[in-house]
Amino acid sequence: MEKKREYYLDIARVISMFGVIIVHTSAISWYFAPFEIYPWGVLNIFDMLGRFSVPVFLMISGYLFFNPKREVRAFDIFTKYLPRLLCAYLFWSFLYAVITSGLLTSRSLSGGVLEKLLHDTVVGHYHMWYIFTIAGLYIITPAIRPIATDRKALGYFLLVSFALTYVIPTLQLIPAVSEYTAPITTRFELSSISGYVFYYIAGYYFATQDLTIKTRKMIYAVGILSVLAMYFTVTTIIIRQQYPTLVYHDYSNAGMPLFGIAVFVFLRYRFQSVNPDTRIMRVVVRLSKMNLGIYLVHDFGLILFKKAGLSPVMGTPFIMVPLLAILDFAISAFVVYVVSHIPVLKKWII
Repeated sequence: MEKKREYYLDIARVISMFGVIIVHTSAISWYFAPFEIYPWGVLNIFDMLGRFSVPVFLMISGYLFFNPKREVRAFDIFTKYLPRLLCAYLFWSFLYAVITSGLLTSRSLSGGVLEKLLHDTVVGHYHMWYIFTIAGLYIITPAIRPIATDRKALGYFLLVSFALTYVIPTLQLIPAVSEYTAPITTRFELSSISGYVFYYIAGYYFATQDLTIKTRKMIYAVGILSVLAMYFTVTTIIIRQQYPTLVYHDYSNAGMPLFGIAVFVFLRYRFQSVNPDTRIMRVVVRLSKMNLGIYLVHDFGLILFKKAGLSPVMGTPFIMVPLLAILDFAISAFVVYVVSHIPVLKKWII
């Protein structure tokens, strides 16, 4: 089994996890730094460059769950995958809620603390939206999995989904366009082919489609142009408005899937043949297996940084963002490593 392992997926997981931490590290000051080219514009560079991570995560999951060689039954979804996600969600959400509810400072459940504790546990910390997303994709997988056997249907779905759930919503962000098109486009009900399903199916398509060098270069060029267009658009608008908005960072933005696909394809072909016996690859594989746990716990480190007064703008962001992100990644990996040696917790919460 280990010999058949596709190691580029491990590398993609680790790089994407670091991308998530880069985005959230930048966010420590992203909302509060002066909205100028420096330092806020630098924070926005890191924020934008890390945005490929969620699309790549979803694409990896889609490739693995759509693989015809893998049996995916509804029974397994509801008895194996979802219970584990639920347990992990509730466990870590409760620990975050202990902090956000004020329990640590008040040391009492009175004065609305208990209500806040319960509310924050159920709603979850800000980054735990991903658990709901991946759970929903797991649930519909048995229903949409047959599409993987028909390459034409697969390509058609991706094309239509991209046009309707990415291109059209992005055009609506342009006032001169939305003024005339909104009365029509807002009547579409597109939830059945929403953006996250696109990423999920795109993962299988681009992991199994043979791409020529010319096609790959075109994908890379489009991906680079997309992230540059998104960066300059966001930077210009926010500096002009002097108000931070995430509407242009949304994963329904047409540039996001183009960026995510470019990174996924690059990682697939760049690392399709690696030596798994090297020390660095053994570390990568171990970190890859800890990926969910690192994602769930990583904001504890960022909370600690904020409490200690550490921020990306306390020095030059070009140095501070990667430095704090690396430190947070290391802290998170250490916590997950410790938890992984506790049998029951290892199985259910990481």
